Amino acid sequence: MILFFYILKEYLKYVVGTVVLTLFLFTLFDFIHKSTKYFVEYDPETSSIILYYLYQTPAQILQALPIAALMASVIAMVLLSRTNEITAMRAAGMGPLKIGAPLAAGGLLLSFLALFLGEIVVPKMSQKKHYVQDVLIEGNDEEEIAQGARWVRDKQTLINFKSYDAVTRKLESIKIVEVRPNFRPKQTLEAESAEYVPADNKWRLENIKVTYFQRDGTLDRIEHRSDHSIAIPVEPKKLRKERRDSNELSIIELKEMVRRGDASGSDTTDFKVDYHLKFAYPFAAFVVSLIGLKFGYRSERATETAKGVLFAFMIGIGYWFFLNAGRALGQRGSIHPFVAAWMANVVVLGLTLWDSWRARISA
Repeated sequence: MILFFYILKEYLKYVVGTVVLTLFLFTLFDFIHKSTKYFVEYDPETSSIILYYLYQTPAQILQALPIAALMASVIAMVLLSRTNEITAMRAAGMGPLKIGAPLAAGGLLLSFLALFLGEIVVPKMSQKKHYVQDVLIEGNDEEEIAQGARWVRDKQTLINFKSYDAVTRKLESIKIVEVRPNFRPKQTLEAESAEYVPADNKWRLENIKVTYFQRDGTLDRIEHRSDHSIAIPVEPKKLRKERRDSNELSIIELKEMVRRGDASGSDTTDFKVDYHLKFAYPFAAFVVSLIGLKFGYRSERATETAKGVLFAFMIGIGYWFFLNAGRALGQRGSIHPFVAAWMANVVVLGLTLWDSWRARISA
């Protein structure tokens, strides 16, 4: 058990070092790049720049975890091999799988950390980052309406409005069309404005004109009302423009985006791919951590370290290749979103286990 925690400590030490180095390099290069044009153009306050990089730190940690897991797995095992500690552990009765168990445990720990960051921390911090970038730095309207939000479909009902005032919580120029199963109009409701009533979760419409149609689509009658409360599937908080990318949303938010998109007849393939990626990507840290297992089968004298390390990193690079390829194919609809999300994990895990098996039989 002592050796288990010793190897795990070495692994986590290199994970932390790699994450810190990655964050430093990203911040440095991104700041240099933006200082040449972006920051010069908008001339933001220093506090806004600090917040901009602070709020995107969790997302950068999430992106760096698989890289850190790969680096830590290989470096820790290679250094233990070079100092003959692997040989000593083998002599003490520890098998290769037992030596590599801390790598699997550490990778699993990082996977749960990635899942926590991606589901809880990153969505909130990304929202704040985009607010700082779009509103505080670029000076855009804070209450900008989301693209496509002016049209809503709910079963056999179509809803459209001209504009929304976030301060008064009022919709302007609303039109609600209810159609029959044969898509002929049943009735239309036009209102000058609609005010949201949070207590009832309804909209109070004013200056209303209701037009009724017969089954053959011809006009039946027209009514005028001063006001009327109605429940329509339009929530004020969902009218704001979503500044985050789909991969910055939580699993629950992505599921809701898919539901709303399917209900309105929109193409939700991108959201479905990112939904499955929210489960698949966190386990990348576990998968690439297993790459270091091969170094537990041989001592430094019996292995070509440079060749082994190079092949390990080729497998790691292959992960990002298959990840991006799978995502692109999934978004095009060429493969199922679930397959697109998990393809990289399955392929790289297969290559890793095959490489470890080859190292075992040649040891």
